[in-house]
Amino acid sequence: MSNNSDSQAILSRIKTGSSWLFGLVLSLVAIFILMPLLLKIATVNGNQVGVLETWTGGVQSEPYPARTYFLFPGFSQTMFTYPLSLQVFVMNDKAYNQEFAEGREKDAYLVQSSEGQDMHISLNVQWRIDSSKIVDIHRTVRDNIEEKMLRPVVMRVVKDQATKRTAIEAYSGEGLVKLQTDIFIALTDPNSELRTRGILVENFVIEGIRLDPKYIGEITERQVAVQRRLKADEQTKAAQAEALRAEAEAQADLKRRVVEAERDKQVGILNAEKESQQSMLAAEASKRQVVLNAEAQQQKFVLEATGTRDARLLEAEGTLAIGKSEAEAQRLRLSAFAVAGADAYVKVEVAKAFATAHQNVKGYLPNDMSIYTLGSNFMDAIENMMGRTGVEEPQAEATAPVQQ
Repeated sequence: MSNNSDSQAILSRIKTGSSWLFGLVLSLVAIFILMPLLLKIATVNGNQVGVLETWTGGVQSEPYPARTYFLFPGFSQTMFTYPLSLQVFVMNDKAYNQEFAEGREKDAYLVQSSEGQDMHISLNVQWRIDSSKIVDIHRTVRDNIEEKMLRPVVMRVVKDQATKRTAIEAYSGEGLVKLQTDIFIALTDPNSELRTRGILVENFVIEGIRLDPKYIGEITERQVAVQRRLKADEQTKAAQAEALRAEAEAQADLKRRVVEAERDKQVGILNAEKESQQSMLAAEASKRQVVLNAEAQQQKFVLEATGTRDARLLEAEGTLAIGKSEAEAQRLRLSAFAVAGADAYVKVEVAKAFATAHQNVKGYLPNDMSIYTLGSNFMDAIENMMGRTGVEEPQAEATAPVQQ
C-alpha cells in the first residue's frame, strides 16, 4: 500500500512539474509572438531625422533627432526617417548611378531661347532637407520629394531665365555663366518656394547646352566675326591708348616743366628775398656795430678824459702840495735866516762858495789880489761881492705850525 502511495505521489509531482514547464514554454512563445506588437525598436541614424506617427496622436509636431527609440505599444506607433545629408538631383542625357543621384534617364530639359531656338539644358542640383520643416514635408509630400517638390520648381526657374536670352548668349562664355548664376540666385532666395517649403539648394550647375548643329555653325561664324571685330576694336583701342599714353606723357612732361619753371621762379624769388634780408641784416648789424663802436669810442674818450682829468687833478693836487711844501720849506728857511746871526752865516756861506768857485781860476786875477782887495776887511769884501753895504734884518713873522 505504501509503495502504491509513493508511486502515485511521484506521478503527481511529475504531472505538476510538466504542467508548469509547459506553461512557461507557452508564455515564452506568446511573448516572442506578441513582442513585436507590444514593443518596437526604432533607430534614427546620425544623418537622419525622424517623424513619429501614432494611432491616437497622429503625426507628432516635433522631429526626432538621431538616436534609438523604444516604442510601446509598438503596434500603434511608427517612426519615419528622412536623410539630412546632401543629395544630388540631375536632369541630363547621361547614364548616371542611382546610388549617387536621383533623376530620370535621358532627361535633359528642353527649352526655347528668346528667338525660338531649341536648347537642351543638362543640369545638376545639390540639395538637402531643412530639418525644421521635416514635419510639414512629411504631412504634405512624405516620399519622392525630388520629383514632387524639387523638379517642378527647378524647371520653372530654368525656363524663366533661359527664355530671356538668345541661344548664342546662353550657349557659352559669359552668357552661360550669367544664366547659371541667375538660376542659382532664384533657387536660393530666402523667399523662394523651395526655401519656404523646406528644400535648401546648396549648388546649381549647368553641365551643358545642346543646340542644333546647323545653328552651332552659325554661332561659330558669328563668334569668329565677333572675335575679328573685337580684335579690330582692341587694336583701335590699343592705338588710341598709345596715342593717349603719348599725349599723357607729353602733358606730364609739360606739367613737369611748368612745375620746374615755377619752382625755379619761386626759388629765385626766395633767394632774392633771402639775399635782401641778409643784406638788410648785415647793414643793420654794421649800423649797430658802428653805433656800438661809436659808443665804445665815446666811452673810451670819456674814460680817457676822465682819467686825464683825474690824473691832472691828482698831479695838480700833487704839484700844489709840493709847491705848498716847498713854499713852506722856503718860508722856514727864510724864517731861519731872519734870526740873529743869520746874516753873518749867509755871508760866510757866500764866501765859501765864491772861494770854491775861483779856486781853480788862474790868470785872471792879479797875483797880489786877495779877498781883502774887495774891502777893508773880510766882511766888507763879502758885502761888496754881495752888492750891499749892510744887511737889513728881516722882520720876524709869526708863522703857524704846518699841519701834516
